Amino acid sequence: MQPGRRAVSDSGGAETPGPRWQGGGSQHGITHHPSSALLWLTLLLHAGWWEVSLDAFRTWAVAQRPNTSISEHLGPAMLTIKLPQIFRVHQVPRIFWEDGIMSGYRHPKSSALDCVLSSFQMTNETVNIWTHFLPTWYFVWRFLMLSSSLDFCQEPYHWPLLIYLLLVCLYPFASSCAHTFSSMSVRARHICYFCDYGALSLYSLGCAFAYGAYAMPDHWVGGVLHCYFVPVAAFNSFVCTGLSCYSRFPELEHPRLSKVLRTAAFVYPFLYDNIPLFCRLLFCFWSNCTWNEAVAGYCYHLLFALLTGFLFASHLPERLAPGRFDYIGHSHQLFHICAVLGTQFQLEAILCDVCSRRAWLQGRLPAPSLPGTFGTAGLALLGNAAIIGAFTAALPWAPGSFVSPPSVPTEAGCCRDP
Repeated sequence: MQPGRRAVSDSGGAETPGPRWQGGGSQHGITHHPSSALLWLTLLLHAGWWEVSLDAFRTWAVAQRPNTSISEHLGPAMLTIKLPQIFRVHQVPRIFWEDGIMSGYRHPKSSALDCVLSSFQMTNETVNIWTHFLPTWYFVWRFLMLSSSLDFCQEPYHWPLLIYLLLVCLYPFASSCAHTFSSMSVRARHICYFCDYGALSLYSLGCAFAYGAYAMPDHWVGGVLHCYFVPVAAFNSFVCTGLSCYSRFPELEHPRLSKVLRTAAFVYPFLYDNIPLFCRLLFCFWSNCTWNEAVAGYCYHLLFALLTGFLFASHLPERLAPGRFDYIGHSHQLFHICAVLGTQFQLEAILCDVCSRRAWLQGRLPAPSLPGTFGTAGLALLGNAAIIGAFTAALPWAPGSFVSPPSVPTEAGCCRDP
């Protein structure tokens, strides 16, 4: 996931001269990692750590076989391991700028290997990558544990939960991949975030499956809204993907419009999906119902969802202190953390409803059908993929799609073509 807005202007200070790329502003050299509290992490992840490790390994290898040359101990690739360079905001095209982020940018034409290696050094995307990559495997682990205790194949009652769990695993993985490979090119950046938006749209559909099957208010079960709740959510996923993908096209010329469109694209399905929760919690407060684990979990989920939306829209704290939170602490990192915590509370609340309301729900509703569950999810997946494909085909007409920076500085101070 990615805010998709331009960076504010630099706050001044002397910098090493270097060529600048499209986007204007003063000329700056290659950035250095921040010191202070991040020094230990920076030293560990920066290129110096690799060099020290390789030197130690070379010494050990020669000691084992002193009559053999080092090139016979180590392959050529190991001898040339080097982490990618990072740049300041005015050294990269404007399409890559982020609000309040002044440094830590990767080369806008990085190779896939450079993108992977950059996740092991401090850039402005490193924490974004790991705050969704690690939770992906946590949710996969939860899914596997639940698969050992629940019969997802033979019990239709658990099919909506299965769809929800699969999409919970998908959206952080897609986000992590998008942040990892978005610096390969302008086109790759758009496509990565198209897929990220599509995964979020499908996750919203997964929430609708789970809420419709297990979290509906008692007096809504079997009603008109309940019958059409999931089909409308599937349609909403198309709207969400289409609007969020389109929002990338006016990003350079009309950044505020782009931000409004993208925010609306995700707020709309969130509000629709949570109608059952809002009503259930309101009725619960009014009637003094029992405060169980599910109700508490949904409250925490909504709280973190509101924090997530606030961070996405406000770009705080980096908006107040540009350059101070480039590597750790900017809004998108906090956005990722709040989103994962909200999903965790949501998952626990849904599991509580799955167990506690099973007998009551099965006595009032027919068993979920294959067309109504996997059929709907499959059509939504194909529809969202088609929308992403259509916007990908339209990328040649997107502003900034043909950015071609002339050169970038090398460590020796010379320039090379990207």
